[in-house]
Amino acid sequence: MNAVEVRRNKVIEGAKSILKTRDYELLEEYYNEELAHYDIIGEKTDKKDKKKQRIIVRIPDDDPVGVTKLREFKEFIDNKDGFQEAILLALSKYTHYTKKEAEEAGIETFSIKFPFFDLFQHELVPTHEFATENEIQDIIDKYAIDVKQLPKILVSDPAVQLLGAKIGDVVKIIRESPTAGKYITYRYCIE
Repeated sequence: MNAVEVRRNKVIEGAKSILKTRDYELLEEYYNEELAHYDIIGEKTDKKDKKKQRIIVRIPDDDPVGVTKLREFKEFIDNKDGFQEAILLALSKYTHYTKKEAEEAGIETFSIKFPFFDLFQHELVPTHEFATENEIQDIIDKYAIDVKQLPKILVSDPAVQLLGAKIGDVVKIIRESPTAGKYITYRYCIE
């Protein structure tokens, strides 16, 4: 197995970890030899409105991933109906314009420094989840603050990226504490 195949396998496992963390079930995965990319498709039922949501993760063989591959991916998504989320994962890096255009198109990209393993299985990483509307309202009422006054966390934080949080979301972090039992903090997501 050459270095590219080893890296591809690592990124594929990372993509599956992302889907698992976001509660998606794996529907299908395949390698397209003609276009030299690997696709992973997942699906879940939204807890609020009970509608099906689909996600697609594309891993091109190109290094670095350029805007041509991004535009092919965007065209694929536009022609296929029903993808609410899309992620483009590079084996090593993206061009500057690819990252910029992906952000404008609403397609997620991850840094090469992103740990492609199940981050939340590590003993030093606390549980991260989205805060509910009731929890956010309780904090606002209890401390008489605006949600933007909460402590901040970057959307580029690996745990936040894995969750799929966006700017303006509130993340609930639950830590185990030998003295307090469970220690809960809330963080406001910023760029």
